[in-house]
Amino acid sequence: MNAKKYTLTVTCPDKSGLIASITNSIASSKGNILNLAQHTATDISMFFCRVDFAPEEGFEVENFKSLMEKNAGEFGMVWHLFDWAKKSRMALLVSKTSHCLYEVLLKHQDGQLHCEIPIVISNHPDLCAIATDFHIPFFKVDPEKGKAACEADILNLLKEYSVDVVCLARYMQILSPEFTRKWENRIINIHHGFLPAFKGAKPYHQAWHKGVKIIGATAHFANEDLDQGPIIYQDVVRINDTKSIEEFVLMGKDVERKVLVEGLKRYLNHNIFLHEGRTFIIE
Repeated sequence: MNAKKYTLTVTCPDKSGLIASITNSIASSKGNILNLAQHTATDISMFFCRVDFAPEEGFEVENFKSLMEKNAGEFGMVWHLFDWAKKSRMALLVSKTSHCLYEVLLKHQDGQLHCEIPIVISNHPDLCAIATDFHIPFFKVDPEKGKAACEADILNLLKEYSVDVVCLARYMQILSPEFTRKWENRIINIHHGFLPAFKGAKPYHQAWHKGVKIIGATAHFANEDLDQGPIIYQDVVRINDTKSIEEFVLMGKDVERKVLVEGLKRYLNHNIFLHEGRTFIIE
């Protein structure tokens, strides 16, 4: 991005004066607000706010942080400041299926994903050529050596390449609770099913046998409960009863591509707010 930009996110109990305190802190620090989106979840009396702003002449980030710390003390805010000049580093974990990997790499190449992709990791060699085509290092890990040893290899690679977030682009291995806890809210998975229905393996087969009229895909944070992490983005496509399981799978792939990319965009653009195990998407 050419122009300097920051994004501020704020979560706290709802209270009068919140927006004024935030906007005053930005303005008095020589920041120019570009976009402000806020939502109060009245059911739980929680306030969520996302602000894009540009620093003007005289802006000092430490001065702004000091003002926000005062706000945090007064209102009980949890806040984060993101500098758009610093991109997140995202690792892709894959197995044999290529459509999600291709989609993420193409969208990244087009500039639609605000991140760096320094590494692709797989438990099979099949997709090495795709990573090579995009000039990204590819590493194969071996699940046969045992889950603990295999995940240790993955963790070493994530550390070596200074990875911030992990994308499971149809990585067909179940991560251990220890791994997901270590990377809590930093692992984004694409599940080829409309959660919470049809969790686990072969969701399209499950859906076909139930005679569903829609199928979908879900981008969510992976945690120790299989396919039950906080949901980021979902979409569906209508199905008629003449479709076979194979046709379900083919139609579902198109939904998976879109859902994964849209989920990643919301993470990388700081649109996701987490509170007590659920997400609020503020755009």
